[in-house]
Amino acid sequence: MSNARGFLAFDPNRPAAGRHDARELSARDLSDLERARAGDEQAFAVLYRRHSPAVFRYAWLLTGSESAAADAVQEAFIGLLEASDGFDPARGSLAAYLCGIARFRAYRAVDRRQETVGDIDGIEREGELTPLPLDALERSRALDRLYSAIRRLPPAFREVLILVELQEMPYAEAAAIAGIEIGTVRSRLSRAKARLASMLCGTETSG
Repeated sequence: MSNARGFLAFDPNRPAAGRHDARELSARDLSDLERARAGDEQAFAVLYRRHSPAVFRYAWLLTGSESAAADAVQEAFIGLLEASDGFDPARGSLAAYLCGIARFRAYRAVDRRQETVGDIDGIEREGELTPLPLDALERSRALDRLYSAIRRLPPAFREVLILVELQEMPYAEAAAIAGIEIGTVRSRLSRAKARLASMLCGTETSG
């Protein structure tokens, strides 16, 4: 699609897609994807608005870099259009497929110099009223502390926590993206939650 890249300037204040029944969303994704691959830019824009916030958040938390996350989102959606046989709905959701592409791009950026992380509170604020300034400040600080703690988790723990708890993906899809068994997802998630709780409560020890 000639103008596809024009849609790929991520807006962190764009609200995330609403929650839908998984089967209904899958059917809509397939329909929109078929039209997008046939050159329908509006269908592509719909897919982008629906899934880019979650893909960006996933890549952003993996890398700590807005620019790296934006690059990962761009590559994920361009890859979605170019790989005509890549997405198989029998293997998982379109969101999981996009995160899988973004994961590869994000991990290539992990060792690069990380940039100052911006506020993505707009992604988290879906469906809420705009808070009062003091509430917004306190919430922003709490989110900064949470995201900072998540990024300090070991990479293997951090990834499953993001996929299952923040992206709300089923264990099977998280396992497919990370390339591990479902049992390993459960184990890592449990340990990630325990480590994160210790960091947030200030009880983590060096051992």
